[in-house]
Amino acid sequence: MANRNTTGAERGTNEQQGFGALAQAVVRNKLEMSNFTPDDHPLSYDILLPSGIKVDVKCRGGSLPFQEEYESDDGIAREAKHNFFARQIHDENLDTDVYLLTHLETPKEDKLPGTKRQRKWILYICGWVSKERVYREGVYLPRGSLSERGRNWMQYRGQEIEFYNRNLNGLNDINDLLSIEPSNVEKDKTHKGALNLTSVDAVRIAYDLVGRGVLSKEHLAFVQKEVGLEKIVKPILHANQYFHLLKYLKEKGAITDNEIVKAHQILQEEPYSGI
Repeated sequence: MANRNTTGAERGTNEQQGFGALAQAVVRNKLEMSNFTPDDHPLSYDILLPSGIKVDVKCRGGSLPFQEEYESDDGIAREAKHNFFARQIHDENLDTDVYLLTHLETPKEDKLPGTKRQRKWILYICGWVSKERVYREGVYLPRGSLSERGRNWMQYRGQEIEFYNRNLNGLNDINDLLSIEPSNVEKDKTHKGALNLTSVDAVRIAYDLVGRGVLSKEHLAFVQKEVGLEKIVKPILHANQYFHLLKYLKEKGAITDNEIVKAHQILQEEPYSGI
């Protein structure tokens, strides 16, 4: 399952590329197509549909099943997203028409090719989207950008484009892929999707822009209504850091206890409780 980097585009690790090759092989098998060999594999796509549409299969692997939403410790779900390497989207020589997004659930020992005793290799088919729409609507994030998933934060090591699962075109069956026609792709190119942000991040950004004098509280209320989120969204930094600043401001005489009481209504200090 060697997947050689001949495009010059940024790619994942060899193991991640192996997951992608496995996903491609599974999809081709389910569509009753023969597999490419490393020598005749096109650079820009993995599947050529009967309609002439070129499909690039993208796969993310992990030990958990695919979830459309991830729970966080604040009780607010975070919507699932997919990631693309930005250079692959912006490279005109990689002339795929659509991306098929998949998720591979792996066992804890996820080294390929796996063993016959392992049963936890499950491929989830999430949906498809045109390359043009990812280019137009996806959110580019440079190296070092932060991204949240549920209870976890991660820092991107590559140049990424985020595109959210809710904005994909769904499939009822893998064979529905064979029915995609050029007209479907053309329609998707101009389709207007929802935000490619979590609802929580949309509200966080609105909070920040209100504080910077760009938006008003009315704009914040509009965003909260649009994403259906009325709960208080926790900040990126820990609440203890907020209270440290507030206590400093009180010591300097800049604020009173009133502001600290207000903060306690929306933020929770967390004292050390031992290991």
